[in-house]
Formats: sequence, structure tokens, C-alpha cells
Amino acid sequence: MRRVWRSGLALLVALLAAAGCGVPPTGVVDTGPAPIARGGASLTRIYLVRDGRLQLTSVAVGSPHVSDLMATLFKADAEPTERLTTALDELHLAEVQLVRYEPDASSRNDPDNTITLRMRVFVSGRRISRIAMAQITCTARLRSEVWAVEIAHGTPGDTGHLKVHTCREYWDLAPRNGHLPP
Repeated sequence: MRRVWRSGLALLVALLAAAGCGVPPTGVVDTGPAPIARGGASLTRIYLVRDGRLQLTSVAVGSPHVSDLMATLFKADAEPTERLTTALDELHLAEVQLVRYEPDASSRNDPDNTITLRMRVFVSGRRISRIAMAQITCTARLRSEVWAVEIAHGTPGDTGHLKVHTCREYWDLAPRNGHLPP
């Protein structure tokens, strides 16, 4: 009797396995880039503009990822109570890329064990002003892993030669009694 019961159970398991779940298999469907896991919002620092100079301010950001940092900078609203504005109005963030930074022979020598990155920022819209470039560059340089910034007006495949920027070229835009990153 046990043998018949075991045989019946084995047959039932085999039938269920052969039947599957009833959903026919499909091929692979490409639906775009992989999702990015994001945690809860946190505070970060960005540069806005006050009286023609960069002003460091804290804002909420979706995640510490550099793409979210730049998206937050481009969406930051001016705060009239603190007389803060932005030079990024009418500019749109198209893409942010991080690439390994390889300085040329005339650049500062970084320690061999430090990994530094170059951030490429692609924007569209009106012409990029110097203060807008300073906002983008100096905000990116607040991140320790970003050593240089390339800003391109256009699309990632149609930009020509990208110029490397550091915050040092905008030190004249530092807040009064303040300083900017290198």
C-alpha cells in the first residue's frame, strides 16, 4: 500500500512539474537602463547665487548619487527670503557621466592609491553663463571623488571637445569672507 501511495505521489509531482505554472515563456525584453536603488532623502550642499556670488546652501536630495546631486541643483528653487537665486534657469540637465580622471603631466599629482573621477555634465537650453558653469563645477567639486568637471552644451554624442573645469577658475565668485573648493 505504501508503495502504491509513493508511486501515486511521485506521479502527481511529475505531472505538476510538467504542467509548470501555466504561463508560457517569453524572450528577453529590453526596457532601458537598469534601475538605481535609492534610499531615503538626505541633506546635501549645493551652490546657489546671492548678489552675483556663489552661496553654499543645504537642500534635500533623493540619494548621494552624483546624478541625483546634479538633478537637485538644476531643480533648486530660488529662496527669496535668503535672497538666493540660480543661474541655471532655462537650462536642462540632459545627462551626467562619471569617468576615471587621468590628469596630464602639468596637473597636480594625486596619490596613486586615490581614485578620482571626472564628471561630465551635458546640458541643453540657453547659452551657459559663467556663473552657471561655476554653480555646476563647484557643486560637483564638493564631492571628494570628483576632481574635475566637463560641461557640454548639447547631447552626449554631439559635443566636440570637452573642456575640463575646476572650481579654482571661479574663486573670484566666492562668497564674501568665504572660499570655494579647488
